[in-house]
Amino acid sequence: MQPYGQNVSERAAEMEVDMCVKCGDGGHPNIEKLDKADMVYDLSAVWSVAKEVFPYFDRLPFDWDEQYRKYLGKVIDVEDTSAFHDLMEEFLSSLNDGHTKYIPPAEFRRSTPFSRPAKPSFSFSDGVLTIKINEFIADHSAYVRNLLEENDGISLVRLDIRDNIGGNTYYGAKVAELFISGSFHACRKWTQAYKASDFAGASQLLSDSEETLQEYIRNGLITENELAEARRIISRTNYKEYEDSWGSEKNKAIYDGPMEVLVSNNTISAAEDFAAMFRSNRRAVLIGEPTYGSTGTPCMVNLRCGGRAQVVSVGYRLLDGAEFIGKGIIPDVLKGQ
Repeated sequence: MQPYGQNVSERAAEMEVDMCVKCGDGGHPNIEKLDKADMVYDLSAVWSVAKEVFPYFDRLPFDWDEQYRKYLGKVIDVEDTSAFHDLMEEFLSSLNDGHTKYIPPAEFRRSTPFSRPAKPSFSFSDGVLTIKINEFIADHSAYVRNLLEENDGISLVRLDIRDNIGGNTYYGAKVAELFISGSFHACRKWTQAYKASDFAGASQLLSDSEETLQEYIRNGLITENELAEARRIISRTNYKEYEDSWGSEKNKAIYDGPMEVLVSNNTISAAEDFAAMFRSNRRAVLIGEPTYGSTGTPCMVNLRCGGRAQVVSVGYRLLDGAEFIGKGIIPDVLKGQ
């Protein structure tokens, strides 16, 4: 998985438009008086929340607990507040996910302020209705509906999301419902799945030696699958998978003719979810470049240092199993073909 480019990550941070769960609130003491205890507290809070919700631990080349131990030493040795914020950014960036990042207090940020993208626009010529949507921060379904109803003789609808920075997937789905009837799916998703009692049972089982565990298997006390599941629970890689769901059985599309969806490397986050709705339902031809490859549901953590962490909590792939996080959704027709 590739991390966000700085401009994109800051846009997401400023917008706060992804569907999020606030997982903690450490309060904000005077930043000038930030001490070692506050720094260690914040690092520990981020490590703990990530351990509970991050869905891609099985893809990392390192152990998250060992990474925490490594950065704990760095935080203890850090000389000033600015360097501490750099360490926090580095720590979360090591998870290598575009929706997982550290957002320092405003006075320590190195990015330009977010400016809202241009409003939706359209053109209609020779039966081709082209609608450009640059964000899903707001609901544009009424705008699109009006265009479909007011223009006669539409032979092709072309949705241009090449510069769409994302926003709220729900708003994208409301636009998609104008073109896809009934209820529909876009992605397979997964989250960490275990109960406290499951974790307790797994920890008790794995407290025994490997030799003892193999003896349990030989004697029929546990199975290989049960042992493997216990190890997944302890390593936080025991995931619950499901398909997302949009629309409704009563929904009827108001346009069912030919469609194209234009995408690029600037098609990000909720815009990728939107593209996935059309790809997974074979409702439109995707044309252009691979999308950015970063979407998710970040968990927000307010920290004592005045900064904030966001950690993705849901894993994504297309319905057909194709991975696109860190790779992008590959269009049906690549630019230049």
